[in-house]
Amino acid sequence: MYYISTINQSIIPVMNKKLLSNSAGYIPRLFSLLFLSIFFLGASVYGQDRVLKVSGKVTTELDGAVIGASVRISGTRLGTVTDADGKYAINVSPTDSLEFSYVGYKTIRFAVRNRVDLNVKLEATAGGLNEVSIIGYGQQKKISVIGAQSTLDVADIKLPIRDIASTLGGRISGMITTSRGGGPGQDNSGFLVRGVATFGTSTRTPLIIIDGVPDRNLNDVDPEDIQTFTVLKDAVSTAVYGTRGANGVIIITTKKGVAGKPAVKFELNQGITQLVQVPKLVDAPTWMTLYNEGLTSRGRPALYTDERIALHRDGTDPELYPNVNWYDEIFRKSGLTQRANVNISGGSDRATYYISAGYYRETGMLRDIPKDQDSYDTKSNYKRYNFTANIGVNVTATTKVDLGIAAIIDNRNGVWGGADVNALNNLFLQVLRVPPHIMPGRYPNGVYSQYPGGFSSPSKIAFDQGATNDYSATIRPNLRLKQDLDFVTKGLSFSGLFSFDIYTDGTTATTRSGPSVYATGRDTDGELIYQLTRDANGALTYYSARSSTRRMYSEASLNYNRTFGKHEFGGLVLFNQSEYIDGNAATFTSAVPFRNRGLTGRLTYGYNNRYFLEGNFGYTGSENFSPSNRFGFFPSAGVGYIISNEKFYEPLKDIMPYFKLRYSYGLTGNGGFSTRFLYLTQLAKTAATGYQFGTPTALSPAYSGYAESQIATDPTWETSYRHNLGIEMNFLKNDLKIVTELFREMRKGILRADQTIPGLSGFGGVNPTRNIGIVLNEGIDVTMTYKKTLKNQSWINVTGTFTFNDNTNLQDGLPPQRYPWMEWKGKQVDAKTLYIADGLFKDQAEIDRSAKQTGDIRPGDIKYKDLNEDGVIDANDVARIDVSGTPKMMYGVNLQFGWKGFDIGAFFQGTGKTWLSYGLGDGTTPFAQGPISAGLMSMTTDRWTEANPNPNAFYPRMNTNQDPNSNYLNSTWWLKPSDFVRLKSAEIGYTLSATLTKRIGISNLRIFLNGTNLLTWSKWKYWDPELNDTGTSSTNYSKGESYPNTKAYNFGVRASF
Repeated sequence: MYYISTINQSIIPVMNKKLLSNSAGYIPRLFSLLFLSIFFLGASVYGQDRVLKVSGKVTTELDGAVIGASVRISGTRLGTVTDADGKYAINVSPTDSLEFSYVGYKTIRFAVRNRVDLNVKLEATAGGLNEVSIIGYGQQKKISVIGAQSTLDVADIKLPIRDIASTLGGRISGMITTSRGGGPGQDNSGFLVRGVATFGTSTRTPLIIIDGVPDRNLNDVDPEDIQTFTVLKDAVSTAVYGTRGANGVIIITTKKGVAGKPAVKFELNQGITQLVQVPKLVDAPTWMTLYNEGLTSRGRPALYTDERIALHRDGTDPELYPNVNWYDEIFRKSGLTQRANVNISGGSDRATYYISAGYYRETGMLRDIPKDQDSYDTKSNYKRYNFTANIGVNVTATTKVDLGIAAIIDNRNGVWGGADVNALNNLFLQVLRVPPHIMPGRYPNGVYSQYPGGFSSPSKIAFDQGATNDYSATIRPNLRLKQDLDFVTKGLSFSGLFSFDIYTDGTTATTRSGPSVYATGRDTDGELIYQLTRDANGALTYYSARSSTRRMYSEASLNYNRTFGKHEFGGLVLFNQSEYIDGNAATFTSAVPFRNRGLTGRLTYGYNNRYFLEGNFGYTGSENFSPSNRFGFFPSAGVGYIISNEKFYEPLKDIMPYFKLRYSYGLTGNGGFSTRFLYLTQLAKTAATGYQFGTPTALSPAYSGYAESQIATDPTWETSYRHNLGIEMNFLKNDLKIVTELFREMRKGILRADQTIPGLSGFGGVNPTRNIGIVLNEGIDVTMTYKKTLKNQSWINVTGTFTFNDNTNLQDGLPPQRYPWMEWKGKQVDAKTLYIADGLFKDQAEIDRSAKQTGDIRPGDIKYKDLNEDGVIDANDVARIDVSGTPKMMYGVNLQFGWKGFDIGAFFQGTGKTWLSYGLGDGTTPFAQGPISAGLMSMTTDRWTEANPNPNAFYPRMNTNQDPNSNYLNSTWWLKPSDFVRLKSAEIGYTLSATLTKRIGISNLRIFLNGTNLLTWSKWKYWDPELNDTGTSSTNYSKGESYPNTKAYNFGVRASF
């Protein structure tokens, strides 16, 4: 047998050379080769001339047939069009490619490759009449959407951060976000849709749905994997979710494969992080001087001499006379962040795939543990690994299966804090609690400091208690089956979805209890004299804990979409159920599975792309309510009218080419409440002294027993009655688009403790919980976009959003208050309870003629209004003030400009009508524990003094715990506006020329610099105003005591192959 190589050679000379090399076998070999040549030549000719008949169906993203779509052989004029059912048939060669196109849709090309069945789904062009929007449990043509919804350009959230939620405020109209800080891996921002509409005992956050499955974690998703991000805001959009739709719904879909050659994308980011802003603390000399002032201004002698203060100032003996800046002592100036992602997608008309791997890492600002303590690592470090695979298979021409699997692995390392899972936040609290002049962090002998009988230094808490490492893994598979039922009736299909999410968590810790000392002086040799303040051997111990949860979700639906001439009909009937099991349950109540079950329906009608009707309902239930009230019915309806499609509107199209009105009304529910099974009476064991019989009490025996801890009622869902009016207008040849939504919501039946029952009823300190709360919430949200392609390969995009809501408590379950200023009704849900400050006392005469206040009152102290005019300032003078720390207003402006390969963008975020209360906190209340009191913030120096009696000073007259008074009551004196405008993100990038990158096998290459939380403008100057006074959602830390938000400066490279 012969193998002939003909690389870069003509076959005839090669054949002659081989044949003549052995003349004896020339003739037989010649005939053999001639036969083979004729055979392969014939096969080649046959392959070129063979004709295939390819047939299939062309549909839209909504699975509707595309009538009259062009099907053409690429590079020729040969082609056909689809029939009334969207079907086609065409004769082609196996090596041909087919192009499918239709007005308003993107042209798509497929290589035939010997296939005879080729079904194609066309994607609508952005901004066109056929563009598709995500809706509850499905999709719909954008022009036919009646509900209020907003979408996000996913490219805007591909930033060097973990917390996606923090990027949403101001980018999406209707979204209110609050970033209350938190260390690496703990920075979970709060977010609301259209603000606060219920009391804090009920769930306020929106329902999160990822790839059709509810209750998944928004911040677990790698932004690179997100395909669409949609927020549903009104009743007609969310009623299909029944008892879970009242707070809005966020729907995220992840990327799917697209038929075609494999496409590989890679992105790498490396950045530096810094704290946005930390409170500035006074140094030791200033602290001691202010303390002296607090004594002397009240007629007492100073504690610290000038010589003692000078010793702390000059730093000659920092162990005995320290001057410590605790922020600098345990935190460094910057950390690191890294983000990387690689994904590959492609496929054919038979099967598509999208596979992605992502990595995120962030190191916090905590300094490394000293090198002589190498037995554990306290470094604040967070890592996340994301793996995503979405596979779609067309099993037959009418059957499709989609499989999605996501795996998220988190690893967080940091300081051991015992029961406090937010130990890193605790360090910021300790920084404020420990004054700068008492002790250093660690003495020269290597032992950490602790004040006798009191607090430890922040350094000891950071480095001498141990370290913890937490691993968590989340597996999120979902399987969807879709079956076309055209054989029953055209436009009918079936869909089924099943998911089983598993979350596991494991914590290990190395803990240490080391000795502590306090230096009291020096001996004759100059060596420090130590007092042992904590006797411990420093032995290491080990701790571990495990936990797990699991969630199952399933749904089955029938969908209908069909067009009859100018009439479009749509329908949906869907059944779903979910179950959540808490593997960490510590009580019987929490061990009972959480279950939801529901039936959903929707009908839509459209005529001639002009008039639209929609009606839907959700009928859902939960195990949390009694059998008689277990299910709730939530209907809604809406109408839409595109006025600009009317003939009479033609003269106005040059001014406003598109004009649409929408209105919807409906009911949605909220079943989330902090306590389960309110329809059951529950008993709890009392203390050993719970019951006593006989007199005198002092000599009577005491007994424990059982008392009612919960009074049974028959509660049900809280119900939201929601109106929404939408106005859509386009100007400047559709380059400028404005969408305005006016909304009004009445939330009724909110579960509240009924405190109107008198104490004589026998209920004691336990009040039954009933559906009695009512809240009114109304407002407006606006989206404006301007996109324009300019000359010289330049373009400009401008997006602006504005959201405002105003809520009012109409019924709260409280009895009528003693005085009208105490009433909560008529004010916002989170209204603060404060004394009313009336300036500072000017002189003793004003004090004498004013109402009596508690404590040592002198000129320069805060004066309060005597609201009930009884001559005494007490609890009867506390008023409900109509302000809160949650923004009523949020807005944003996103500016983008490009020229040739360059692009630059900046996003500004702002809040309005936001307030914080400064008083009563560590670092804010001076000298509450005397000379070992907490540190002080820098604004303490702006104070009233006899030498400078400034009535507008930040602080009143100084005082110590030896002369307590009412200066630091929660009052309007300490109420400060915390509105801000922030340069939330900015980016500049350059995309290299394709002619250059293709030479090295890269189809697209972009390099960029970006940053987040770069600049902030606010009247509040002392800590990040977004932290407000409430701390993180999972802690009680407040007033600058929590881990601040971070800013990042990042360099990145993005490439496509």
